[in-house]
Amino acid sequence: MNWQTLKTLCKAPVELPIMLACLLSLSLETSAQAYSDIDTAAERVEQKVIEWRRQIHQHPELSNREVKTAALVADHLLSLGLDVTTEVGVHGVVAVLKGGQPGDKVIALRADMDANAVKEMQTLPFKSTRIDETWPEGAVPVMHACGHDGHTAMLMGAAEVLAAMREQIPGTVKFIFQGAEEGPPGDEEGGGSMMVREGALENPKPNMVFAIHLAPSPNNAVGYAKGNALANSYKLSIKIAGAGTHGSAPWAGKDPMPVGAEIISALAQIYRQVPANEALTLSIGKVIDEGRFNIIGSNLTLVGTLRVLNNDLLQDIKMRVERIASNIAEAHGQTAEVVWEQFVPAVYNDPEWVMRMLPTLERVVGATNVFEGPPSLGYDDASEFINPVGGLYIGLGAQDSEFGGPAGIRPIEGGKGIYYNHSPHFYINEEVLVTGVRLHVNAVFDFLNGKI
Repeated sequence: MNWQTLKTLCKAPVELPIMLACLLSLSLETSAQAYSDIDTAAERVEQKVIEWRRQIHQHPELSNREVKTAALVADHLLSLGLDVTTEVGVHGVVAVLKGGQPGDKVIALRADMDANAVKEMQTLPFKSTRIDETWPEGAVPVMHACGHDGHTAMLMGAAEVLAAMREQIPGTVKFIFQGAEEGPPGDEEGGGSMMVREGALENPKPNMVFAIHLAPSPNNAVGYAKGNALANSYKLSIKIAGAGTHGSAPWAGKDPMPVGAEIISALAQIYRQVPANEALTLSIGKVIDEGRFNIIGSNLTLVGTLRVLNNDLLQDIKMRVERIASNIAEAHGQTAEVVWEQFVPAVYNDPEWVMRMLPTLERVVGATNVFEGPPSLGYDDASEFINPVGGLYIGLGAQDSEFGGPAGIRPIEGGKGIYYNHSPHFYINEEVLVTGVRLHVNAVFDFLNGKI
């Protein structure tokens, strides 16, 4: 029986089983046409998305300094006729698209806008050469080394596609463009938690949140993890108080440098104090000292990050860090205080949401390109939006690689290689951006039409 015959039957009085078959078949036909229309619309905005991405990449802005990026986003959303709110959580942008069809469900799509304090080593015509003179820690180079330029551009493209099909949307779409995902500097506030406090999840409150992160995995491959997909994260500072003196007479003071060295070494032993199957990492990335080559400073600060996947283990690990720091300092007649800041909860992918979303993901990129992977010790404060209401966080592969090898992926011969996020060599293949647009729009269509 062909489509035309079914349509004819549906117009005439028929038995219930035939009517149900008619309705199902017509629904499938309508959906197939809608998905085809989405793909066509995404292809039409692809070049715009690439141009936005390049513009943002060439002019990157650090956390809480996304002024021009936010303005680009807001101007575009306003041009689409959306209800736009700016300066949510410093420079965040929130926009609402109300569909033309009846429906009370709300879906939110989230992207991050900020760049990294990294010097770009890629050779590109739109390479960043920017130096930020306003950073509290001093002038730093700036680069989009984590794919946020692509995230922003993809969601701008999705907004354009969805605005064009507004009359077919049964419900509401919320667009959340977030700043300071990499963490606000110094004592500044910002990021996802601040946006939530300032109402980003209200008026209207979403029933689900969907977020995409570009990743160093095969082009157009979609990866997900069930449960905690990303880790709980803390920034920590260990402040050691000694007593300064001349470098020629260390006995006249209390040198905090050996204390810092011992603490760093001892922290590595925490891995031996918890079960080996618990994923955690503690990294000290910066040492701040007051001395010079012939002066022993009075104070030393160790700055780093703690990542823990197991929520129940988090407080235990914090206790062990504090105990190690305090006891080592006391053994040298000094003190050490651990300050915990910028907590980001783990991104939680509820297994039920994963299963509900899988058909959509597989339809967009193909079932063989969707894979379940292990959780990551990275963090993303998309958790501030996803965890309270439910939804899904996925990775979208955007580098020259293929599945296989000891690490699960390996470089493609003749490609650019694999460079992880925050590397000065990090790159994304722009051909993937249109896939991100399609994923966003298909997620909206399926959720608001009751298919998720």
